[in-house]
Amino acid sequence: MRKNKPAHLSTGKILIRVFRYALRSKFLLLAALLFLFVFSVLEIAQPLIIKRVIDDELAGVATVWTEVDTENEKTVRFDGKLYVKGALDGPRYTIRYYKDGYLLIDGEIPEKDNIVSIGAQAVIAKSDGGTYVADYRILTREEMRLFFEPSIKPITLMIILYAAVTIVILLARFLQRIAFTTSSLRLSLEMRKNMFQKMNRLPVAYFSTEPSGKIVTKMIYDTEGVRGLYEVMFSIVSSIVSLVMIYAGFFYLDWKLALFTLAAFPLIYLWMSVYRRIVNAYNHSIREMNSRINGKMAEFVNGAGIIQAFNKEKEMTAEYDGLLLENYATKLKHLRINTVFGYQLLNFIYRMVVVLVLVYFGMQYFSTAAIVTGTTIYVFVEYLGKLMSPIADIFSNLNSLEDSLVSASRVFEFLDKKEDTGIGAVTGVRFRGDIDFTDISFRYEEQYVLKNVSLSIKAGQFVGIVGATGSGKTTLMSLLERFYDLEEGKIFIDGVDYTGYSKQDVRNNIGIILQDPAIFEGTIKSNITLGVDVPDEVVIETLRKIGAGKFTSSYRDGIHTKVAYMGENLSTGEKQLIAFARILLRNPPIIILDEATANIDSETETLIQNALTVLSESRTTIVIAHRLSTIKNADMIYVMGAGRIVESGTHGELYQKEDGIYRSMYEALN
Repeated sequence: MRKNKPAHLSTGKILIRVFRYALRSKFLLLAALLFLFVFSVLEIAQPLIIKRVIDDELAGVATVWTEVDTENEKTVRFDGKLYVKGALDGPRYTIRYYKDGYLLIDGEIPEKDNIVSIGAQAVIAKSDGGTYVADYRILTREEMRLFFEPSIKPITLMIILYAAVTIVILLARFLQRIAFTTSSLRLSLEMRKNMFQKMNRLPVAYFSTEPSGKIVTKMIYDTEGVRGLYEVMFSIVSSIVSLVMIYAGFFYLDWKLALFTLAAFPLIYLWMSVYRRIVNAYNHSIREMNSRINGKMAEFVNGAGIIQAFNKEKEMTAEYDGLLLENYATKLKHLRINTVFGYQLLNFIYRMVVVLVLVYFGMQYFSTAAIVTGTTIYVFVEYLGKLMSPIADIFSNLNSLEDSLVSASRVFEFLDKKEDTGIGAVTGVRFRGDIDFTDISFRYEEQYVLKNVSLSIKAGQFVGIVGATGSGKTTLMSLLERFYDLEEGKIFIDGVDYTGYSKQDVRNNIGIILQDPAIFEGTIKSNITLGVDVPDEVVIETLRKIGAGKFTSSYRDGIHTKVAYMGENLSTGEKQLIAFARILLRNPPIIILDEATANIDSETETLIQNALTVLSESRTTIVIAHRLSTIKNADMIYVMGAGRIVESGTHGELYQKEDGIYRSMYEALN
């Protein structure tokens, strides 16, 4: 039997498969993306609302006013005349803030011309050199309030708009989070369901080579890793959308400066690449060290008695302390790297870009061709601050991306495992119980464990199979149960090649009791019925038949007594009796007992022997025996060695052989 090794999955293939799972909740995903777009756009609009309030209304009073004849809601009545904001046809005036008050100056004063002094007239300096004078009037506080009155309504509306935008942003963020988290949880749910369904379709042979803890880790923790990968990718997409929106705002304000700020990205990318490579090396080292520490701790806990018995507490403590100190030193180095070259360096780059922005606008101020307002600088700096958040998010998510990809690759490799063949429905076919093994050979990898095995078992016979460990006994029975697929030879049941039946039909007709029977958390009854709806009376009668009446008489709750995890509150013999009752209730025509009495005491063995007598009535019974007394009365005993049948006969016949293997085994155990 060769192992099916999955092909290595590339990052692209992993992302595509995660995306396919995400599309199962496509409406939630689209909703999350829509809400993301909404609040990203509105967050860019908020600073522009503030800029408009300041520029057009609060600071906008200090601008050009025109004398008009018609009165409306935008006009100001002052000193018997009507004024409206803006340079229109008619006499123009300019309001300017000077020292502690406002001046109403005759004529239109260019924005870059500054008031030098006031006296009989205002002296004004031109931006390109020289001075000129103009008549003026000092406005009182009450007079200035008149010019502010037309701005009260627009400012109120802008404040209401800003509040409404804020509420919509909060609501969109909330709905986006709900939609995305729900889709993320559904992805994890669907993946776990698929993995469990996959597990049920895998050949039983897979579970003999793969540790159960590893399978559980894949199904529980690695699926969370896939969910983490989905969340990381969505977060990166969210950050990219935010960056696009922010740069739309940048280009709206000043396309030249927007292009200029893009020059910082190569530097940030280079820094992120180097930093991530260094930090990932430390992360791998820390994870490896944590695994070593956990493994060593488990080793010390399990061996606490031996450690104390040999007085090795100091040596073990020193070894464990050494691991802790090594891990501590690695974490300190990681912390230093994070502190010096982590977010603080990104923050430093941000501050430097802010300085460059201020220099850029400062140079523009001295240009006669350009007009710069303070609110433009404010909005630009605000956008720079917003720019750092998605960059930091992308950066932090890239650090966790690698771990998520590893988890996802393990999950998809599990889902890509070759499934069991011959799976089908239970048709209800009932076997008589004749079994013929013909020239059976079987191997794990390249080593044969069965070689040309042939034997016949008649319906209703009691057959024992014995042999040393590794002789092929259990493998032969696993082939009969179709836990493995035959590669060489044939097995016939009732004269028919058993591969013509579905594996479910074969297993429905063959009951098996293992040395360590599977016991599930629940009740005694649920462990016997395994989900089949059976009246209590039938279960009680089944237990009585095999001599397990104590389950109904010794326990207060009888067959409804709670069974702990893995049957920890039951003895080994009680577990075996439950397994016998389980098979008797199922009533298969063929039963297999694989070392079922190996780990029980003599008193319990008597109970098991009686149960076996009941169970084997009118059934083909095959017992793989460790205690030869179990099969002493068998109709036929087969002795296996090195994958072959080396002896066969009844107990009496085999015991008569003076140099026989069976006789040597029997005398050694008795």
